[in-house]
Amino acid sequence: RLMNTDGLYERLMHASLRFISYRPRSEKELHDFLLKKVSYWKTYGGSGVLEKVVERMRGLGYVDDKKFASWWIDQRKTFKLKGNRLIIRELQVKGVSEDIIEGSLSDFPSEKKLAKQAIKKKLLVWSSMRGMERRQKIYRYLASRGFDEEAIAGVIDAEEEKE
Repeated sequence: RLMNTDGLYERLMHASLRFISYRPRSEKELHDFLLKKVSYWKTYGGSGVLEKVVERMRGLGYVDDKKFASWWIDQRKTFKLKGNRLIIRELQVKGVSEDIIEGSLSDFPSEKKLAKQAIKKKLLVWSSMRGMERRQKIYRYLASRGFDEEAIAGVIDAEEEKE
């Protein structure tokens, strides 16, 4: 169905505002969302309307990959307690560039400290285990959450010193 560019622009702006109202979004997420909307609506209109909408959202400050990366990292380091490896992968999937990711990660605490926090509750559950079995549990748990070898080794060493 052919739609005039002004009508399409308005519909996409409303959809975009609704989409970003739930949580911050990366530019790629917004662009992919708009492509799905146009496809779902079976609408064909002026080329460049999607780019105009993304540009307008960027201009309004609603879409900013730097802010998004900082927010995403903060969420993962505060509530989900995930390591840098996993966070980097998630942000790459969301279309955030490498230099923005690196810059944003440098503002947060070390992985070793986070790994100790992430494992705190599990250590109570695994308190009856000793030796190799406990080390393997700690390693698997932290590795699955994206922590690096150095952070995991630090946690395992600290736990062995306690025993």
